[in-house]
Amino acid sequence: MKAKKFGTLVPFLLRVMWSLSRNERVCAFSSPLPSAEGSSNGGGGGRRGQGRSRSGSNEKSHQLVQEIKQTTRPKEVVRLLDEHDVGVDGAAIAAAVGKLRRLGKAREAVEVFDRSVARGVELVIPAYGEAIAACGRNWQKALELFDDLQRRGLEPTVVTYGALISACAKGGQWEKALALSGDLQRRGLEP
Repeated sequence: MKAKKFGTLVPFLLRVMWSLSRNERVCAFSSPLPSAEGSSNGGGGGRRGQGRSRSGSNEKSHQLVQEIKQTTRPKEVVRLLDEHDVGVDGAAIAAAVGKLRRLGKAREAVEVFDRSVARGVELVIPAYGEAIAACGRNWQKALELFDDLQRRGLEPTVVTYGALISACAKGGQWEKALALSGDLQRRGLEP
């Protein structure tokens, strides 16, 4: 059993190191994070914090998520969040943080995430995954966000682990990256 786990860990870490050396996103992390649509903390998604119900204010959130997905300008993303302040939930924050990150505005993405935490928005796993991915080489901030999601009772996913491992690797924290990879597998999550 140990050989099998070690056998999947090595290729995964080699992909991480190879991709980082080429300044690319790692294959396991390069696909979009789970859709933020309808990811309120309501009922029925199978995982804590990732429900799929949409009603009332969730319709506003769904509309906001769609508008965020369509925009191509970072300032427009922030404007949309400010305009729809009442309808902003974890799904909208995940969409906004992800969009800002993909538009090359990682610092702004983390700022939007931090503001939403300060406002008391109930965040979902995709929002944490996007924020951790936006940390880039700032592995300390990525680790802080990862610890926060666990304190809130949310279950880390392969994506959140992958984003944290990537941040640690980019920040030169290979021991932490390897330890997190081991933790990932101990939890039964496969990259």
